[in-house]
Amino acid sequence: MISKRAWRWSLAAAMAASLGGCASMSESECQRADWYQQGMQDGRDGQARDRIDDHAKACGKIGIQPDETRWQEGWIDGLRRYCRPANGWQLGLRGTFYRGVCRDQPEGDDFERAYDTGRRIHALGEQLERNASEIDRLERKLRDATTDDERKHLRAQLRDLDSEQMRLRQRQRMEMLSAPRP
Repeated sequence: MISKRAWRWSLAAAMAASLGGCASMSESECQRADWYQQGMQDGRDGQARDRIDDHAKACGKIGIQPDETRWQEGWIDGLRRYCRPANGWQLGLRGTFYRGVCRDQPEGDDFERAYDTGRRIHALGEQLERNASEIDRLERKLRDATTDDERKHLRAQLRDLDSEQMRLRQRQRMEMLSAPRP
């Protein structure tokens, strides 16, 4: 079952993705575009190759067609910056969505390993936060408990969660050991 937080996060990501393609560039941006620089920025942002299609659609409305060759040259140069392992690590730690654009890049495998490790650490951190909230909730219930059986049951749940927190922190520390070194 998907949690409310995960559902909201998925919905927000889907909305952001759908909005990103609606108007990738304004009319004034289309008119003064340096297509190499636009490609470079899109590459540094980890945008997929089909991002140029969004620009063509946005700028086509005012009769401007992107210089796809210049855009792609910039995009490839931007990807070289984006697809560094240290960047993958940071993106993963923040839980940032990755579009799979580094697979064919020189450091792509290292980027993806670092990203995956960062994502695992991020996910562990989120689970630690959820558990901490649950611990707080159970502690409040324990303060209000009226029977010994109820207190015994709540203490057992708290012990289980405390043990899980220790295991999660240990896994998080182990994952941190594989962080890319600058």
